[in-house]
Amino acid sequence: MMQIKNVVESIFFVSTMGLFIACGGSGATDSTIVKSKRAGINEVIIQMGSNPDKLNIVTATSAVASEVQAYLFETLIGQDPKTLEYTPYIAKALPVMEAVAIDFFGEKSEGLKYSFEIRDNANFNDGTPITGHDFAFYVKAVKNPKVDCENLRPYFESIIDVEVDAQNPKKISVVLKDKYFLAESIAGGLYALQRSEYDPEGLMKDFSIRDLSNPKNLESLMGNKKINGFAKLFNSETFSRDKILASGPYTFKSWSTGERVVLDKNANWWAKELVGVEKGFNNYPDKITFEIIVDATTAKTAQKDEGLDLMKHLSKDYLDLKDDKEFLKKFKFETPVSPSYGYIGLNTKKPQLADKRVRQALSMAIDYQTIRDVFMYGLAERTVSPIHPNKPYYNNDIEPYPYDLEKAAALLDEAGWIDTDDDNIRDKEVDGDELSLILEFEYTSGSTTGENMALLIKKDFSKIGIEVEIVAKEWTVFLEDTKSHNFDMVSLGWVMGSGLSDMKQIWHTESFNGGSNYVGFGNAYTDKLIESIRFELDEEKRNKMYMEIQEIIHEEAPYIFMFTGRSKIAIHKRFENAEGYAVRPGYEASRFKINKSFGASVSMPSAE
Repeated sequence: MMQIKNVVESIFFVSTMGLFIACGGSGATDSTIVKSKRAGINEVIIQMGSNPDKLNIVTATSAVASEVQAYLFETLIGQDPKTLEYTPYIAKALPVMEAVAIDFFGEKSEGLKYSFEIRDNANFNDGTPITGHDFAFYVKAVKNPKVDCENLRPYFESIIDVEVDAQNPKKISVVLKDKYFLAESIAGGLYALQRSEYDPEGLMKDFSIRDLSNPKNLESLMGNKKINGFAKLFNSETFSRDKILASGPYTFKSWSTGERVVLDKNANWWAKELVGVEKGFNNYPDKITFEIIVDATTAKTAQKDEGLDLMKHLSKDYLDLKDDKEFLKKFKFETPVSPSYGYIGLNTKKPQLADKRVRQALSMAIDYQTIRDVFMYGLAERTVSPIHPNKPYYNNDIEPYPYDLEKAAALLDEAGWIDTDDDNIRDKEVDGDELSLILEFEYTSGSTTGENMALLIKKDFSKIGIEVEIVAKEWTVFLEDTKSHNFDMVSLGWVMGSGLSDMKQIWHTESFNGGSNYVGFGNAYTDKLIESIRFELDEEKRNKMYMEIQEIIHEEAPYIFMFTGRSKIAIHKRFENAEGYAVRPGYEASRFKINKSFGASVSMPSAE
């Protein structure tokens, strides 16, 4: 079962441009006897391209962290990865929704209430019953202003209460002060977080969700000793990698930085009797291991030797392996749509990048075709906005910036960046300071595509009087630099949800300090447009606003949008029920069952 957060457009960092690849196919040609060193071993080994930043379900921000967390933490309702339909999970049934009159500290509105009943036998791993108080505690943790989860808070602004039935703590109602367009997925996507373990001193006990939601209380909360005391422990390594306390089908065993994260099948899982009986409950493998292998060549070698059962984000490796008959005896390819895009972020707060004409010029100095054809082996497609092209409100009328060095140079001239001292680098006086147009380009170490792209960009930018300094940084350092706006240009990607796009996390000015608006985009008008989208239930009206905000982002050019496409996932044939899905991360390892017939005569496909 995919966690319900996949329907929410909460967005996660990815560190490699190898995400963006296109489709392919295969057909059976003959049969052979397959010998496998891993036949019958009930463990799934998955390649992970970088370390998780942390595993705390509230504070983690990376896509790889969410891959691991999906097997540890549980929500009230889930989502079928094929049909994308909501299904009950910890809750007995889908919620009952009702419109309610809201009085939120004197502000009256019409809101919504979603009511659930938690399954009677739902327990945490230590046997403690899961109650509504644990979901309320999760919301409190998110709304604690000192907890490091600024990227999550925009999605929780509408929640003003989580009511727990005094007579039956298994009954819970999530109250929203307005008709937020992602209301059901947010309410159903609350996690069970064991309050007795995460807050042993009861520091959050005296704070109501209503009080934590009132912006007038922010200053006093920020200085409150209990608020700060809880956040200090909650944000710490203790709950980021040492103690991962949850209720899911797998338990956290170990995490060796730069090596692997290991999960064991939860022998005490409250829902183990529902496996194979009720839709969405799966924990077939005895162990799930995430091998951290950054280098693509190393990962390919490991998989060919059966050291990996699943490898994703393939690019050139796919071209190599799709014609490898020996490889295709043991592995198959899945090609789901990748809910992601790559981009180069431009820090608009830096004086060299403050003028949109400079940013537009940079967008015109990228040789997209060479990057696609040479570095991505033709397995990618251009994109022009933060909305995925498979969504109906993607703006197809936007013309991508062309590769045109002459126009780029003209824009830089117009913006006043001229080479006045004949050193082949443009310069300009800004607020009394003489500045040169020198930009640092950061990418994550180990990314061959990132390195090659940076070198090509450096070469082209030099042709129009811009000097580029290329810097490779380890993922966690790179991530911290990005969050603290300590960059000029960064090569990154976002992995998105399958539902409606709430753009506040990345594009609202409130998300600049602590949120995900790392490039400093936005103004009062774009903020108002983003807010209007969030509460417009009329699809036609909402889509018009989506189109407009995409046009503005294109004009302002805070991102150089790069590529999107299909994932290529190679999965060992010793598993059945192992498929690719068009929701992140593109697979669900808990569904993988040992194929008892593997090793008998099997069809060997050849690629088209």
